[in-house]
Amino acid sequence: MLSDPNAVREIFQADPDLLHSGEANALFTATVGRSSVLVLDGAPHMRQRRTLVPPLKGERMRAFLDAMRLETLEALSSWPVGTPFPTLPTMRRVTLRVILRTGLGLQPGSELDRFERKIETFLSHGRQRYALVLMTIVPIERLAGSRWVPLFRQLSDLDDDLFALISARRRGERNVTSQNVLDDLLAAKHEDGAPLADREVRDALITILIAGHETTALALAWALSEIAQHPDVVDRLSDELVRVTGGGPLAAEHLPALEYLDGAIRESLRLRPVVPFVVRKTMQPISITGREYPAGVVLCPCSYLVHQREELYPHAGEFRPERFLERKYGPHEWFPFGGGNRICLGMPFALYEMKVLIATLLSQVRPTRPTGACSKARRYGIVLGPDDGGRIVVQRTRADI
Repeated sequence: MLSDPNAVREIFQADPDLLHSGEANALFTATVGRSSVLVLDGAPHMRQRRTLVPPLKGERMRAFLDAMRLETLEALSSWPVGTPFPTLPTMRRVTLRVILRTGLGLQPGSELDRFERKIETFLSHGRQRYALVLMTIVPIERLAGSRWVPLFRQLSDLDDDLFALISARRRGERNVTSQNVLDDLLAAKHEDGAPLADREVRDALITILIAGHETTALALAWALSEIAQHPDVVDRLSDELVRVTGGGPLAAEHLPALEYLDGAIRESLRLRPVVPFVVRKTMQPISITGREYPAGVVLCPCSYLVHQREELYPHAGEFRPERFLERKYGPHEWFPFGGGNRICLGMPFALYEMKVLIATLLSQVRPTRPTGACSKARRYGIVLGPDDGGRIVVQRTRADI
């Protein structure tokens, strides 16, 4: 477990043939599939990675803003006013519906609802506190595909629907009105001109659905609880939002100007990284900051520990969004999404979505924390989230919700 930023930099800049991340993640193969970028290394990893980059970054995300904003406003309509409640269930539902709309191109209706139920049922098993421990003890690769195991029975049911959707979309059967990742994957080609096989498309979609949903929901629950804890931060965010949007609906062109909101999100991810460390397995002996490691060692650059270093973040235990307005941190100093050639492909999408959701929420309600509230980190499978679900209290600032 490494907390020296210089060691982290050397690991992120090292030859990827010497340090494998996919091999260290091999236990996830039974769920995300053998062609997922999470479990590949070397040339196969880069091959798959290239196909996923265009749909998840840049101008393409502008097309996703309306889905994000509308799903958030719909969720807000059911929030209680003046009564403490956990935000995590709402954030899970919103981020899942957003990823189904932007990832699969599904429109609100029975098909989206069916996928939502199946994915939530499947993911509920992975959220158990000791799920990661069980995955390392139980020979999960031998159980993969077994309908006697609830996890794999539900994954098989989900796969049936995914493969049917892929086949229908290949035949030109469409019920979508917006750009989406599935259509991009079906149109993508490898360098040799070959299209992605159905299994490759499925593995990419499962990876996006799992990694792009749960982690963002937990990050949002953390961010809202941190923001609500500080009235001065809420005031500054609200003032910035009104100044930038003029009090009107949020639009894509407004997002770059929401600099303090960007700082608040990054500060929350610093204090409360959902994935507290990443992994690299040494394939050959390697020297990191002068220390020799033999082959077969798993090195873990730990974002949680680096993010707590006082020389980087004075008063590191405090929530201070302005840190990120005062200084630009290097990729070895702030890395809640990992780094190097394995940096999370969904980072631009996640930051964009968090910005849209929080800005939309703050345009409608004012959050505070319940008296005495204290969220502690709890393990949800392989990730960390607030043990109280990120409880807040809201008051309406707009009469139209």
